[in-house]
Amino acid sequence: MKISKFLWLVLVVFATIALIAPQQVEAIIVDGRVGGQVVLTGNGTITESSGISSSGINGSGINELDFNGQLFPHGPLSVTGATDDFAPVMGSQATFDLAIRWTGSDSSVTLLDVLPGAGGPAWNAPILGANGFATGTFFTLKSATFDEDSLTLIGMGTTQLTSGNPLVQKHSPAKIVIQGTGQDFTYNLTVVTTAVPEVGSTLGLLAIGLVGLVVVEALRRKIETRQNRYA
Repeated sequence: MKISKFLWLVLVVFATIALIAPQQVEAIIVDGRVGGQVVLTGNGTITESSGISSSGINGSGINELDFNGQLFPHGPLSVTGATDDFAPVMGSQATFDLAIRWTGSDSSVTLLDVLPGAGGPAWNAPILGANGFATGTFFTLKSATFDEDSLTLIGMGTTQLTSGNPLVQKHSPAKIVIQGTGQDFTYNLTVVTTAVPEVGSTLGLLAIGLVGLVVVEALRRKIETRQNRYA
């Protein structure tokens, strides 16, 4: 028996819906801003293409921070601090998708492996026992200083918290600071990611606050005038 073109079309449509439906369940809704801080602790080592000296690595080479652990060079690192919206991530483990590579030193530094619109190296930590995860992504490095027994990297990027069912993602610009102490360019590391407000949001809140003060003062004067009138 031949199947009509119309019936074939109906079958194709139903097959397409069946393929798409499971993917829609995992859709992420972007809604709102995230607030708080995440602290990661672990271990890492710096290498460089042209060699290391005790005073630091030659600024003309490519410096690389690898995260030591079972998934070297990705970690893992332990989530030892999490505040505000990030509290559900406490006690989890985070991994970096890339080692952190840069050229230059001090404030004249360039972060490598950055994709336009997507950013560069990022950490990811799942929420234990629940659906969701937190991330922090480097977009730039503001400064990089280190020697054989200390390290400080300061960068800017974004941070996100994705949780719930359906998944809802909150996001914010972020400051990411990596500090470490140790020896022979191997450090005990602390990675602190802090959500920061956008300048526009801060100015907006300030404007709203000033308008509120003006309204309150006008209302106070009106009440005072009425009280004086009927005194």
